[in-house]
Amino acid sequence: MAGPGQKWTNVPEAIGQEVRRYLLKEGGSGDENLRGAAEVWRVQFSDATITCYKSGTLYSTSSNDPAVHRAWQFIGSLTGPRYKPSAKNFLIGFDETGKGEVIGHTVLVGVLIPSSLSTELEKVVSVADTKQKREVAYWDELFRLIDQFKDRGLRFIVEKIPPWHVDRYNLNKIMDVVYQRILSIFFRHADPREARAVIDDYGVGATLKRYLKAMENAGLEVVVATGADESFLEARVASVLAKREREKVIEVLCKSAEYQIDGRTVGSGNAGDPETVAWLQAWKSSGNQWPWFIKRSFKTTRALDGLSGSAAKIAPPIRDDLLSPDFLRELEQGRLSITSLSVVCPLCGAVSKAALVTTGDEDKFVGRCIQCKKVLPNLDFTLRYYCGYILPDSNIITGGLLSKDLGKSRFFEGFTILLDPTVRRECDTPGGKQELGRLARFGSIGRIGLETVSGAPCAGNSFDRDEAILDAAREYNAILITNDQNMKAAAQAMKVFLLSTS
Repeated sequence: MAGPGQKWTNVPEAIGQEVRRYLLKEGGSGDENLRGAAEVWRVQFSDATITCYKSGTLYSTSSNDPAVHRAWQFIGSLTGPRYKPSAKNFLIGFDETGKGEVIGHTVLVGVLIPSSLSTELEKVVSVADTKQKREVAYWDELFRLIDQFKDRGLRFIVEKIPPWHVDRYNLNKIMDVVYQRILSIFFRHADPREARAVIDDYGVGATLKRYLKAMENAGLEVVVATGADESFLEARVASVLAKREREKVIEVLCKSAEYQIDGRTVGSGNAGDPETVAWLQAWKSSGNQWPWFIKRSFKTTRALDGLSGSAAKIAPPIRDDLLSPDFLRELEQGRLSITSLSVVCPLCGAVSKAALVTTGDEDKFVGRCIQCKKVLPNLDFTLRYYCGYILPDSNIITGGLLSKDLGKSRFFEGFTILLDPTVRRECDTPGGKQELGRLARFGSIGRIGLETVSGAPCAGNSFDRDEAILDAAREYNAILITNDQNMKAAAQAMKVFLLSTS
């Protein structure tokens, strides 16, 4: 398959003409039959077509011919770098999508890029237009090309904020916490003094601004800019990954017979899409309740519900007072560590590296203090946005706890579930396979993240197996969830925070 095409923007007319002369001199053929009033010239060069537009954009279709790649380099030498360079060794970028769409999660992505990969990654993403409607296969191919750099130091983290959180809470404040957490994870792999962090400005709040200022004082180069993906490579890569993640979910919703009505699908999920609007109107007319993926606070759905004005939003119930001072202090210094996490019970004052998850009112899961057994309000919300990762033991998988919760109470909604190779091997049973299948379904529609820990299953004894799983929890800063007494003891010894049902 040919590599992606290339695009250059804000190209002066004189440079555009110099490029045309070069292409014709090197054997290209001019095409006088322009395809529209927006085109200035068009040259067929080997297996690529290079077009100059009146807007100042040069665009080349994809090619594997070295001669075309040399032409791209020549154009780049005239136009200069598309993205703002940095002298730092690491580039950290953030972007999001789905914030303004009436259907689906808001998807946040952070990327960490060794600067040595910049030139190669620029070739992959520079032509991508995340504002354009494309088939999922297009985004999947871009993802494949980006993902191959993980073996060379590229890292990325995908987070999703569900529609019901968007409906009720101030979204920007949630994003502030998520971006701070992702930065703290990245700082385990890149010294802030050697990094530039670029955030597409969504309305960054006071808490994140304070954190960024502290990191800036520690040597981090910080850029908060509107439309950052147009000027900064790291934000562009994050934007492409976020778009691919959202489009995957929208495709599943479109193909699901459960969510088709009168032959209509949800469309793109954008309130400006006639297909989406027609689907919303048809669904409302059917008398069905809005499905889980609809943002009910948006003007479009409020109008269909007979409501006027804007929906009232409240501050997200992220309870800093439930978290140990050591954990918060480490986080503020740019270090996220599951070994420093403890829960502080506001009722009995107990500080513990474990909490209970049991059923409460309406048979829904709630968090409880391990000592007094009282409910810890909003523990799930707080851990979800401050930690984000759950690593279940095999007894949790085979017991079906996670899918039972996701089907009703949503305590674990939005967490990324990590599947350790040893746990997967132990779940190679009919019950385990069924639960993994259910989790895969929840993952496909964005209700949870689902990732497999790299490596081979541990072949040792039960002690070795427990240690391998806990090592994975520490590596990913993941919360362990288990009902195994030996595993609980081992987790406490290794200072890994855990959840259990007993």
